[in-house]
Amino acid sequence: MSSSGQSGVGLRKELSLAHITVVGVVGAAGGLAVLFSTPKMMVMAGPAVVLAWLLGAIFYSVIGLVYMEMGTLYPEAGGPARFAYYTHGPITNLLTAWASLVWYLLVPPAEAVAMVYGINFFTHNLLTPIGTPTWLGAIVAAIFVLLMIPPNYFGIKTFAYSGWTIGLFKLFLYLIIPIGLIAAIFIPKNFVAYGGFMPFGISSVFAAIPLAMFAFGGIRVIPDYAEEMKNPQRDIPLAIAIVLIGQSAVDLLWAVTYVGSLNWEALGITPGDWSALKVITLTANPMLYIVSKYSITYLQILTLITAIVGPYVVGYIWLGGGTRVLFSMYRSRYVGSLVGKIHERYAVPYWAAIIFGLVGLVIALLSPIPTVYSIVVESVVGGYLAFAAIPATLIVSRRQGLSGIYK
Repeated sequence: MSSSGQSGVGLRKELSLAHITVVGVVGAAGGLAVLFSTPKMMVMAGPAVVLAWLLGAIFYSVIGLVYMEMGTLYPEAGGPARFAYYTHGPITNLLTAWASLVWYLLVPPAEAVAMVYGINFFTHNLLTPIGTPTWLGAIVAAIFVLLMIPPNYFGIKTFAYSGWTIGLFKLFLYLIIPIGLIAAIFIPKNFVAYGGFMPFGISSVFAAIPLAMFAFGGIRVIPDYAEEMKNPQRDIPLAIAIVLIGQSAVDLLWAVTYVGSLNWEALGITPGDWSALKVITLTANPMLYIVSKYSITYLQILTLITAIVGPYVVGYIWLGGGTRVLFSMYRSRYVGSLVGKIHERYAVPYWAAIIFGLVGLVIALLSPIPTVYSIVVESVVGGYLAFAAIPATLIVSRRQGLSGIYK
Protein backbone atom coordinates (compact mmCIF):
# COMPACT_ATOMS: atom_id res chain seq x y z
CA MET A 1 0.00 0.00 0.00
CA SER A 2 1.38 3.34 -1.00
CA SER A 3 1.45 6.09 1.59
CA SER A 4 -0.69 8.26 -0.69
CA GLY A 5 -4.44 8.61 -0.44
CA GLN A 6 -7.06 9.17 -3.11
CA SER A 7 -5.58 12.56 -3.97
CA GLY A 8 -2.15 11.05 -4.64
CA VAL A 9 -0.58 13.12 -1.82
CA GLY A 10 1.33 11.04 0.69
CA LEU A 11 1.57 11.22 4.48
CA ARG A 12 4.74 12.93 5.68
CA LYS A 13 7.37 11.34 7.88
CA GLU A 14 7.72 14.01 10.56
CA LEU A 15 7.63 12.13 13.88
CA SER A 16 10.84 11.45 15.77
CA LEU A 17 11.29 8.97 18.59
CA ALA A 18 10.95 11.78 21.13
CA HIS A 19 7.70 12.98 19.54
CA ILE A 20 6.01 9.60 19.39
CA THR A 21 7.18 8.64 22.89
CA VAL A 22 5.65 11.75 24.44
CA VAL A 23 2.49 11.19 22.40
CA GLY A 24 2.35 7.61 23.66
CA VAL A 25 2.90 8.46 27.32
CA VAL A 26 0.48 11.39 27.25
CA GLY A 27 -2.11 9.43 25.29
CA ALA A 28 -1.97 6.56 27.76
CA ALA A 29 -1.10 7.85 31.23
CA GLY A 30 -3.73 10.48 31.80
CA GLY A 31 -7.28 11.62 31.41
CA LEU A 32 -9.93 9.19 32.52
CA ALA A 33 -7.52 6.46 33.54
CA VAL A 34 -5.42 8.20 36.18
CA LEU A 35 -8.01 10.71 37.34
CA PHE A 36 -11.12 8.51 37.44
CA SER A 37 -10.24 4.82 37.14
CA THR A 38 -8.16 4.59 40.31
CA PRO A 39 -10.90 5.85 42.69
CA LYS A 40 -13.41 3.46 41.10
CA MET A 41 -10.89 0.63 41.45
CA MET A 42 -10.41 1.57 45.12
CA VAL A 43 -14.14 1.09 45.69
CA MET A 44 -13.74 -2.45 44.36
CA ALA A 45 -10.33 -3.47 45.71
CA GLY A 46 -9.34 -1.04 48.50
CA PRO A 47 -5.58 -0.47 48.81
CA ALA A 48 -4.98 -3.47 46.54
CA VAL A 49 -5.69 -1.05 43.70
CA VAL A 50 -1.89 -0.70 43.61
CA LEU A 51 -1.57 -4.43 42.89
CA ALA A 52 -4.31 -4.18 40.23
CA TRP A 53 -2.33 -1.53 38.38
CA LEU A 54 0.87 -3.57 38.64
CA LEU A 55 -0.79 -6.73 37.32
CA GLY A 56 -2.45 -4.71 34.57
CA ALA A 57 0.95 -3.47 33.45
CA ILE A 58 2.36 -7.01 33.41
CA PHE A 59 -0.60 -8.43 31.49
CA TYR A 60 -0.60 -5.63 28.96
CA SER A 61 3.14 -5.92 28.31
CA VAL A 62 2.31 -9.07 26.34
CA ILE A 63 0.11 -7.03 24.00
CA GLY A 64 2.87 -4.43 23.87
CA LEU A 65 5.34 -7.02 22.57
CA VAL A 66 2.87 -7.98 19.84
CA TYR A 67 2.45 -4.34 18.80
CA MET A 68 6.23 -3.96 18.68
CA GLU A 69 6.59 -6.73 16.12
CA MET A 70 3.43 -6.16 14.09
CA GLY A 71 3.95 -2.40 14.00
CA THR A 72 7.41 -2.80 12.49
CA LEU A 73 6.15 -5.47 10.09
CA TYR A 74 3.33 -3.24 8.81
CA PRO A 75 4.32 0.41 9.47
CA GLU A 76 1.20 2.08 8.11
CA ALA A 77 -1.39 4.55 9.31
CA GLY A 78 -3.91 2.89 11.61
CA GLY A 79 -1.90 -0.32 11.40
CA PRO A 80 -3.50 -2.20 14.33
CA ALA A 81 -6.83 -1.95 12.53
CA ARG A 82 -5.26 -3.62 9.46
CA PHE A 83 -3.04 -6.38 10.89
CA ALA A 84 -5.75 -9.02 10.61
CA TYR A 85 -6.28 -8.07 6.95
CA TYR A 86 -2.91 -9.55 6.05
CA THR A 87 -3.20 -12.70 8.14
CA HIS A 88 -6.90 -13.59 8.26
CA GLY A 89 -8.44 -11.78 5.32
CA PRO A 90 -10.94 -8.93 4.89
CA ILE A 91 -13.91 -10.49 6.69
CA THR A 92 -12.13 -11.07 10.00
CA ASN A 93 -10.41 -7.73 9.67
CA LEU A 94 -13.75 -6.01 9.08
CA LEU A 95 -14.84 -7.07 12.57
CA THR A 96 -11.62 -5.98 14.30
CA ALA A 97 -11.47 -2.71 12.37
CA TRP A 98 -15.01 -1.73 13.34
CA ALA A 99 -14.36 -2.71 16.96
CA SER A 100 -11.30 -0.45 16.92
CA LEU A 101 -13.22 2.38 15.30
CA VAL A 102 -16.04 2.25 17.87
CA TRP A 103 -13.52 2.33 20.70
CA TYR A 104 -11.65 5.29 19.23
CA LEU A 105 -14.87 7.16 18.50
CA LEU A 106 -15.90 7.03 22.15
CA VAL A 107 -12.60 8.10 23.72
CA PRO A 108 -12.63 11.83 22.71
CA PRO A 109 -16.18 12.45 24.02
CA ALA A 110 -15.36 10.48 27.17
CA GLU A 111 -12.33 12.69 27.77
CA ALA A 112 -14.41 15.78 27.01
CA VAL A 113 -16.91 14.71 29.68
CA ALA A 114 -13.95 14.27 32.06
CA MET A 115 -13.06 17.92 31.40
CA VAL A 116 -16.64 18.86 32.28
CA TYR A 117 -16.15 17.12 35.64
CA GLY A 118 -13.28 19.47 36.40
CA ILE A 119 -15.24 22.60 35.51
CA ASN A 120 -18.33 21.41 37.36
CA PHE A 121 -16.41 21.51 40.64
CA PHE A 122 -16.90 25.29 40.50
CA THR A 123 -20.05 25.76 38.40
CA HIS A 124 -22.17 22.92 39.86
CA ASN A 125 -24.51 23.00 36.87
CA LEU A 126 -22.83 20.74 34.32
CA LEU A 127 -23.54 17.38 35.97
CA THR A 128 -26.62 15.77 37.48
CA PRO A 129 -26.55 14.37 41.05
CA ILE A 130 -25.83 10.90 39.65
CA GLY A 131 -22.86 12.13 37.63
CA THR A 132 -24.24 12.23 34.08
CA PRO A 133 -23.84 15.49 32.15
CA THR A 134 -26.68 17.99 32.05
CA TRP A 135 -27.61 19.30 28.61
CA LEU A 136 -25.45 22.36 29.32
CA GLY A 137 -22.61 20.04 30.30
CA ALA A 138 -23.10 18.13 27.07
CA ILE A 139 -22.80 21.33 25.05
CA VAL A 140 -19.56 22.20 26.85
CA ALA A 141 -18.23 18.67 26.22
CA ALA A 142 -19.16 18.95 22.53
CA ILE A 143 -17.23 22.23 22.26
CA PHE A 144 -14.17 20.51 23.76
CA VAL A 145 -14.44 17.70 21.18
CA LEU A 146 -14.64 20.34 18.43
CA LEU A 147 -11.44 21.91 19.78
CA MET A 148 -9.68 18.55 19.42
CA ILE A 149 -9.96 18.72 15.61
CA PRO A 150 -7.52 21.61 14.78
CA PRO A 151 -4.34 19.93 16.14
CA ASN A 152 -5.17 16.98 13.87
CA TYR A 153 -6.10 19.05 10.82
CA PHE A 154 -3.10 21.32 10.39
CA GLY A 155 -0.55 18.63 9.68
CA ILE A 156 1.43 16.04 11.58
CA LYS A 157 4.11 18.60 12.42
CA THR A 158 1.54 20.77 14.21
CA PHE A 159 0.26 17.69 15.96
CA ALA A 160 3.77 16.65 16.97
CA TYR A 161 4.84 20.00 18.38
CA SER A 162 1.56 20.69 20.16
CA GLY A 163 1.63 17.18 21.61
CA TRP A 164 5.24 17.65 22.66
CA THR A 165 4.68 21.03 24.32
CA ILE A 166 1.36 20.35 26.02
CA GLY A 167 2.37 16.77 26.72
CA LEU A 168 5.52 17.67 28.65
CA PHE A 169 3.57 20.27 30.63
CA LYS A 170 0.95 17.67 31.42
CA LEU A 171 3.57 15.13 32.51
CA PHE A 172 5.04 17.75 34.84
CA LEU A 173 1.60 18.21 36.41
CA TYR A 174 1.05 14.47 36.68
CA LEU A 175 4.25 14.17 38.68
CA ILE A 176 4.14 17.29 40.83
CA ILE A 177 0.55 16.79 42.05
CA PRO A 178 0.96 13.32 43.61
CA ILE A 179 4.41 14.19 44.96
CA GLY A 180 3.06 17.40 46.48
CA LEU A 181 0.07 15.63 48.02
CA ILE A 182 2.24 12.85 49.45
CA ALA A 183 4.53 15.48 50.98
CA ALA A 184 1.56 17.30 52.52
CA ILE A 185 -0.46 14.35 53.77
CA PHE A 186 0.39 10.68 53.67
CA ILE A 187 -1.28 8.13 55.94
CA PRO A 188 0.54 4.75 55.70
CA LYS A 189 -2.05 2.91 57.80
CA ASN A 190 -4.58 3.28 54.97
CA PHE A 191 -2.77 0.43 53.25
CA VAL A 192 -3.25 -2.11 56.05
CA ALA A 193 -5.54 -0.85 58.84
CA TYR A 194 -8.98 -1.34 57.33
CA GLY A 195 -9.35 -4.98 56.43
CA GLY A 196 -5.74 -5.34 55.37
CA PHE A 197 -4.10 -4.63 52.04
CA MET A 198 -6.63 -6.83 50.22
CA PRO A 199 -9.91 -6.32 52.14
CA PHE A 200 -12.12 -7.87 49.44
CA GLY A 201 -9.86 -10.74 48.40
CA ILE A 202 -7.80 -11.44 45.30
CA SER A 203 -10.91 -11.70 43.11
CA SER A 204 -11.59 -8.01 43.66
CA VAL A 205 -8.13 -7.18 42.33
CA PHE A 206 -8.79 -8.98 39.07
CA ALA A 207 -12.26 -7.42 38.87
CA ALA A 208 -10.66 -3.96 39.07
CA ILE A 209 -8.02 -4.57 36.40
CA PRO A 210 -10.34 -3.91 33.40
CA LEU A 211 -10.69 -0.29 34.54
CA ALA A 212 -6.91 0.00 34.32
CA MET A 213 -6.95 -1.27 30.74
CA PHE A 214 -8.43 2.02 29.58
CA ALA A 215 -5.01 3.49 30.28
CA PHE A 216 -2.81 0.69 29.00
CA GLY A 217 -4.78 0.52 25.76
CA GLY A 218 -3.22 3.86 24.91
CA ILE A 219 0.02 2.32 23.64
CA ARG A 220 -1.75 1.25 20.48
CA VAL A 221 -1.81 4.86 19.29
CA ILE A 222 1.94 4.49 18.68
CA PRO A 223 1.67 2.10 15.71
CA ASP A 224 -1.32 4.13 14.48
CA TYR A 225 1.19 6.85 13.54
CA ALA A 226 3.83 4.47 12.13
CA GLU A 227 3.56 5.73 8.57
CA GLU A 228 4.43 9.23 9.71
CA MET A 229 7.47 8.21 11.77
CA LYS A 230 10.96 8.88 10.43
CA ASN A 231 12.23 5.46 11.51
CA PRO A 232 9.32 3.19 12.51
CA GLN A 233 11.35 -0.05 12.60
CA ARG A 234 13.53 1.39 15.35
CA ASP A 235 11.15 3.79 17.05
CA ILE A 236 8.01 1.67 17.48
CA PRO A 237 9.61 -0.96 19.77
CA LEU A 238 11.56 1.66 21.73
CA ALA A 239 8.58 3.97 22.15
CA ILE A 240 6.26 1.16 23.26
CA ALA A 241 8.82 -0.08 25.81
CA ILE A 242 9.39 3.42 27.20
CA VAL A 243 5.68 4.14 27.33
CA LEU A 244 4.86 0.88 29.13
CA ILE A 245 7.48 1.57 31.79
CA GLY A 246 6.78 5.30 32.13
CA GLN A 247 3.03 4.92 32.13
CA SER A 248 3.15 2.13 34.70
CA ALA A 249 5.30 4.29 36.97
CA VAL A 250 2.88 7.23 36.72
CA ASP A 251 -0.19 5.06 37.29
CA LEU A 252 1.37 3.34 40.32
CA LEU A 253 2.41 6.72 41.76
CA TRP A 254 -1.16 7.99 41.50
CA ALA A 255 -2.58 4.78 42.97
CA VAL A 256 -0.28 5.07 45.99
CA THR A 257 -1.20 8.75 46.29
CA TYR A 258 -4.94 8.14 46.18
CA VAL A 259 -4.77 5.49 48.92
CA GLY A 260 -2.20 7.27 51.07
CA SER A 261 -3.90 10.67 50.93
CA LEU A 262 -7.29 9.52 52.22
CA ASN A 263 -8.13 11.53 55.32
CA TRP A 264 -11.43 9.80 56.03
CA GLU A 265 -12.66 12.39 58.50
CA ALA A 266 -11.92 15.32 56.17
CA LEU A 267 -13.80 13.54 53.38
CA GLY A 268 -16.74 12.86 55.68
CA ILE A 269 -16.47 9.07 55.18
CA THR A 270 -16.34 6.38 57.85
CA PRO A 271 -12.72 5.15 58.08
CA GLY A 272 -12.30 1.96 56.12
CA ASP A 273 -15.59 2.25 54.21
CA TRP A 274 -14.04 1.78 50.80
CA SER A 275 -17.39 1.44 49.05
CA ALA A 276 -18.38 4.93 50.21
CA LEU A 277 -15.55 6.41 48.16
CA LYS A 278 -17.80 6.32 45.12
CA VAL A 279 -19.13 9.69 46.32
CA ILE A 280 -15.88 11.36 45.22
CA THR A 281 -16.40 10.20 41.62
CA LEU A 282 -19.94 11.45 41.08
CA THR A 283 -19.96 15.19 40.49
CA ALA A 284 -16.34 16.35 40.30
CA ASN A 285 -12.84 15.31 39.35
CA PRO A 286 -11.87 12.91 42.20
CA MET A 287 -8.40 14.32 42.83
CA LEU A 288 -9.74 17.87 42.76
CA TYR A 289 -12.38 16.82 45.28
CA ILE A 290 -9.75 15.33 47.61
CA VAL A 291 -7.29 18.22 47.33
CA SER A 292 -10.05 20.75 48.04
CA LYS A 293 -10.68 19.14 51.44
CA TYR A 294 -7.11 19.84 52.56
CA SER A 295 -6.98 23.55 51.60
CA ILE A 296 -3.71 23.20 49.70
CA THR A 297 -4.13 26.14 47.34
CA TYR A 298 -1.31 25.52 44.88
CA LEU A 299 -2.34 21.87 44.47
CA GLN A 300 -5.94 22.92 43.89
CA ILE A 301 -4.81 25.23 41.08
CA LEU A 302 -2.54 22.61 39.51
CA THR A 303 -5.20 19.91 39.81
CA LEU A 304 -7.79 22.13 38.15
CA ILE A 305 -5.41 22.76 35.26
CA THR A 306 -4.73 19.03 35.05
CA ALA A 307 -8.45 18.27 35.03
CA ILE A 308 -8.74 20.32 31.83
CA VAL A 309 -5.39 19.82 30.08
CA GLY A 310 -5.02 16.10 30.83
CA PRO A 311 -8.24 14.82 29.23
CA TYR A 312 -7.99 17.34 26.37
CA VAL A 313 -4.60 16.19 25.14
CA VAL A 314 -5.59 12.52 25.54
CA GLY A 315 -8.73 13.22 23.54
CA TYR A 316 -7.04 14.88 20.59
CA ILE A 317 -4.30 12.22 20.44
CA TRP A 318 -6.97 9.53 20.25
CA LEU A 319 -8.90 11.57 17.70
CA GLY A 320 -5.76 11.56 15.59
CA GLY A 321 -5.30 7.83 16.06
CA GLY A 322 -8.96 7.25 15.21
CA THR A 323 -8.56 9.37 12.09
CA ARG A 324 -5.87 6.99 10.91
CA VAL A 325 -7.97 3.96 11.81
CA LEU A 326 -10.75 5.37 9.62
CA PHE A 327 -8.20 6.08 6.88
CA SER A 328 -6.97 2.48 7.09
CA MET A 329 -10.55 1.30 6.64
CA TYR A 330 -10.67 3.25 3.37
CA ARG A 331 -7.59 1.35 2.24
CA SER A 332 -9.35 -1.90 3.10
CA ARG A 333 -12.38 -0.67 1.11
CA TYR A 334 -14.75 -0.79 4.09
CA VAL A 335 -15.70 2.90 3.86
CA GLY A 336 -16.15 5.50 1.12
CA SER A 337 -13.44 7.31 -0.79
CA LEU A 338 -14.02 10.65 0.99
CA VAL A 339 -12.06 9.53 4.06
CA GLY A 340 -9.14 8.59 1.81
CA LYS A 341 -8.48 12.16 0.73
CA ILE A 342 -5.21 13.64 2.00
CA HIS A 343 -4.82 17.40 2.31
CA GLU A 344 -2.39 18.72 -0.32
CA ARG A 345 -0.82 21.21 2.09
CA TYR A 346 -1.06 19.54 5.49
CA ALA A 347 -0.67 15.93 4.29
CA VAL A 348 -3.26 14.46 6.66
CA PRO A 349 -6.49 12.55 5.92
CA TYR A 350 -8.46 15.69 6.69
CA TRP A 351 -11.95 14.46 5.88
CA ALA A 352 -11.38 11.47 8.12
CA ALA A 353 -10.40 13.87 10.93
CA ILE A 354 -13.42 16.11 10.36
CA ILE A 355 -15.89 13.22 10.17
CA PHE A 356 -14.36 11.53 13.20
CA GLY A 357 -14.50 14.74 15.22
CA LEU A 358 -18.08 15.53 14.26
CA VAL A 359 -19.28 12.06 15.22
CA GLY A 360 -17.53 12.51 18.58
CA LEU A 361 -19.26 15.87 18.96
CA VAL A 362 -22.67 14.26 18.42
CA ILE A 363 -21.87 11.53 20.95
CA ALA A 364 -20.90 14.21 23.48
CA LEU A 365 -24.17 16.07 22.85
CA LEU A 366 -26.11 12.87 23.54
CA SER A 367 -24.21 12.07 26.75
CA PRO A 368 -27.02 13.28 29.09
CA ILE A 369 -28.96 10.20 27.98
CA PRO A 370 -27.94 7.64 30.67
CA THR A 371 -27.56 4.78 28.19
CA VAL A 372 -25.29 6.82 25.93
CA TYR A 373 -23.25 8.01 28.91
CA SER A 374 -22.74 4.41 30.06
CA ILE A 375 -21.58 3.41 26.59
CA VAL A 376 -19.13 6.31 26.49
CA VAL A 377 -17.49 5.57 29.85
CA GLU A 378 -17.35 1.83 29.15
CA SER A 379 -15.89 2.23 25.67
CA VAL A 380 -12.86 0.16 26.65
CA VAL A 381 -14.95 -2.97 25.97
CA GLY A 382 -14.74 -2.23 22.27
CA GLY A 383 -10.98 -2.20 22.61
CA TYR A 384 -10.99 -5.67 24.13
CA LEU A 385 -12.78 -6.99 21.04
CA ALA A 386 -10.13 -5.43 18.83
CA PHE A 387 -7.30 -6.76 21.00
CA ALA A 388 -8.57 -10.34 20.78
CA ALA A 389 -7.25 -10.86 17.27
CA ILE A 390 -3.85 -9.21 17.75
CA PRO A 391 -1.91 -12.18 19.24
CA ALA A 392 -3.44 -14.46 16.60
CA THR A 393 -2.23 -12.17 13.82
CA LEU A 394 1.32 -12.39 15.14
CA ILE A 395 1.24 -16.20 15.27
CA VAL A 396 -0.16 -16.47 11.74
CA SER A 397 2.24 -13.89 10.31
CA ARG A 398 5.18 -15.87 11.67
CA ARG A 399 3.86 -19.15 10.30
CA GLN A 400 3.26 -17.59 6.90
CA GLY A 401 6.68 -16.00 6.92
CA LEU A 402 5.29 -12.63 5.90
CA SER A 403 7.97 -10.26 4.70
CA GLY A 404 6.53 -7.03 5.99
CA ILE A 405 6.06 -5.57 2.53
CA TYR A 406 2.40 -4.68 2.80
CA LYS A 407 -0.05 -4.50 -0.08
